[in-house]
Amino acid sequence: MKIHILLGAPGSGKGTQAKRLVQKRSLIHLSTGDILRDAVSKGTEIGLRAKALMASGKLVDDDTVNGLVFARLQNESGDVLFDGYPRTLQQAESLETFLSSQGISLGFVIDIFVPESVLEARVVDRMVCSNNDCGAIYHLVTKRPHQEGVCDVCHSPLKHRADDCSEAFRSRMVEFNKTFQPLQAHYKGRPNYRSVDGNLAPDAIHATILDLFQEQA
Repeated sequence: MKIHILLGAPGSGKGTQAKRLVQKRSLIHLSTGDILRDAVSKGTEIGLRAKALMASGKLVDDDTVNGLVFARLQNESGDVLFDGYPRTLQQAESLETFLSSQGISLGFVIDIFVPESVLEARVVDRMVCSNNDCGAIYHLVTKRPHQEGVCDVCHSPLKHRADDCSEAFRSRMVEFNKTFQPLQAHYKGRPNYRSVDGNLAPDAIHATILDLFQEQA
């Protein structure tokens, strides 16, 4: 069993690449959001703690997130791809301690890099499907739907998220960089760290990432 990690800023294309990589490499895709929702719906002890934190308007702390992730990993047997975890240096350090204790290897840490100016343009012009079960993403410049305002996949209306504006994006990036830069520094320079140019077309990014896995084979 190996754990692979996808790093990247909001709008870098992590989610898109994760979905494609999971299909191509038969990986188990785990995101903290999915794990959190699953634990809350099952009413586990740690899930209830996370639910209480969210209900009070607080962020779920690192220890709770780590507990959720580690409990989930103990129920998996195949290679895993993390998308959006770890988010902080503390989470990264705790993950490594846990993996070492379980005899699990850390595979690739793939950092999808996109300049902030490009990220902002991607986010501000982004449209998403209003059907949460679909979640298809479009862009007013680079990926327009066939019919204006309608999802190509499920034909639900498209929406523009309220926080997908320049001011909100810049505020998010300030907060993101506070935790991401120490996390990135933690992995940079390691033999399993790879930086991928996220300013390429999605197919080119996907091909680059697949080449990394071929290199490891």
